[in-house]
Amino acid sequence: MKDKAVILVVDDQPQNIELLEARLVPRGYEIVKAANGKEALEKVSGNNIDLILLDIIMPGMDGYEVMRRLKLQEANRNIPVIFLSALTETEQRVAGLKFGAVDFISKPYRIEELLARVHTHLELRRLRIQLEDQAADLRQVNEQLQREIVERKKTEEAERQKANTLQEAMDKIQTLTGLLPICMHCKKIRDGKGHWNQLEKYVSEHSNTEFAHGVCEDCQKKLYPEIKF
Repeated sequence: MKDKAVILVVDDQPQNIELLEARLVPRGYEIVKAANGKEALEKVSGNNIDLILLDIIMPGMDGYEVMRRLKLQEANRNIPVIFLSALTETEQRVAGLKFGAVDFISKPYRIEELLARVHTHLELRRLRIQLEDQAADLRQVNEQLQREIVERKKTEEAERQKANTLQEAMDKIQTLTGLLPICMHCKKIRDGKGHWNQLEKYVSEHSNTEFAHGVCEDCQKKLYPEIKF
């Protein structure tokens, strides 16, 4: 709320408005005045009103109708309204509260009581606005955290996919490393530099294997049929 609370005083009797103005202004309140219901609704729309002191019995539009129309306005429905009226019947007081008034003070009222109730309802309004602002801030923080969580999950999923892709690539590299190009005719092996090497030479250079030459049975029968082993 502002440094100086703005109070709309609605009454068809000018002397009643003047009395309230004389009492409220010295307490640091700013006063907006309206002589009837129609003017009250106009003043609410044109000013940043913090509290309304509303008479009930007025010509044309009474206080109940003013209250009903205020509750239909999104921007003004939460402005606290205190009914000020000479009506003292319980049903009339209850009706005012049912319309949404926060309090009901009978005329003639004691000014100290009225000032105390005005202060109380303005303080309640200030606290409500403060809580609403804090709730809005918390919602924003929560929404930001939710967005960050979603983005973090996306990043983690992207990193997992990259890791899986890399692992698949490494697996393929390991597989390809184990495949040696070999000539289907002479059985020479092509090394990493593109040179063709005898099988014995390649295996010797890439392992600790030593060769002991011999002749297999098939080759012996083919090449040396006269020799019996």
